[in-house]
Amino acid sequence: MSKALEGYRDQVWALVDAKSFYCSCEQLFDPKLANKPVVVLSNNDGCCVALSEQAKALGIQRGAPWFKIEREMKKQGVVVRSSNYSLYADMSRRFIEELHRFSPHVEQYSIDEAFVRLDGLSHKGLAGYGKDIRDTIEKHLGLPVRVGIGATPTLAKLGNQAAKQYEERVDGVIEIDTDHKRRWLLERTDIQDIWGIGAKMSTRLRTSGVHNALQLADKSAADMRRLWNVGLARTVLELQGITCINPGDIDEKRKQILSSRSFGIGISSLDDLKAALAFHCQRAGEKLRRQGSQTGIVSVFLRTNRYKELPQHNKTSIRTLMCPSQDSYKFLSLALEQLDAIYRPGYEYQKIGVILDELTDANNDHFQFDMFDTSALEEMKRRDLMAITDKMNARFKNGIKPASVISSTNWHMRQAFRSNRWTTRLDELPVAKC
Repeated sequence: MSKALEGYRDQVWALVDAKSFYCSCEQLFDPKLANKPVVVLSNNDGCCVALSEQAKALGIQRGAPWFKIEREMKKQGVVVRSSNYSLYADMSRRFIEELHRFSPHVEQYSIDEAFVRLDGLSHKGLAGYGKDIRDTIEKHLGLPVRVGIGATPTLAKLGNQAAKQYEERVDGVIEIDTDHKRRWLLERTDIQDIWGIGAKMSTRLRTSGVHNALQLADKSAADMRRLWNVGLARTVLELQGITCINPGDIDEKRKQILSSRSFGIGISSLDDLKAALAFHCQRAGEKLRRQGSQTGIVSVFLRTNRYKELPQHNKTSIRTLMCPSQDSYKFLSLALEQLDAIYRPGYEYQKIGVILDELTDANNDHFQFDMFDTSALEEMKRRDLMAITDKMNARFKNGIKPASVISSTNWHMRQAFRSNRWTTRLDELPVAKC
């Protein structure tokens, strides 16, 4: 084995991703969609966010506004579905559970892909092991997947991309286990297609004569760190076969939390806006507590549709908390006050949202009390209440929520083509009569 892949025996990574995940979920529960062009739309049935292979063959572009292509696509037999997030999230959970059958070390990277450590397995059998992963997931879940295997997460990611590109030749599984394979693949990988390198960085690298992954891998990591940054130096080492990025060690804490969604129809009623705002305050609070943070700023924004020839009114309000908080109901109280201040009757609003900013660690050791705010001690007690609320909501679909959330449903997003939530709603299961 070459020097570049000496660590391959010690660390082996696989990246497993589901093929056209949203569309595959839709086809799985509706056999009539098999081998048909399927398009899944974004919130409020706006743009095409997922395409089956047959839809891609028709030339449909991801991100295309559906209303512009709807008439022509329906003539060509394209089947459209609204985003069914409940179904996709549950299938994602099952996907990750299946991967734990093959390794105790699974790091979910997105809803439809995960890194899997394959250390300690037979070196010669890893390609076969990848095929076992592929076959098992397709058998148990009905989802087609591709597998890339390499000495580092970055090489596994590139292997997975190649498994998509050369799927028919490699049967959906690629193992980069020799230096020849590594260099062959890197030479054919554009600099912008490398994990962690964006458009701006790739443009700068091209001006310095680096156009593909192999040219970058042949650079000195020390020079790249001195001339560029430590992140690029790590990427160089990863391309050389030296693991220095662990997906599980990446700090995924957000510096700002936003909860917002466009309405299915224009909203003018203040009560409807309050119901939507209550939902977003609850959702933002759950995200905040999930990552162990607290916020010092609560902002509310209200928008009309700038693309319609209607009176426009766009406002934002910001409130600073005396004491950092995790309390969704405190956020809601402040947000409703701000909404009353910025709302103007007579406008048709398209979007409302809440932003939590100035996030800090919620560890009690770092909790700052304010001598002018008597609610600081109460905040500590409220955190226990929030913890109980989150547990209840995780266990029960319609657990604990502000009453204003259920006072109106006019603000809910449009999902005219949504399929049934087959795996999470008993009342949406098909009924067989005999």
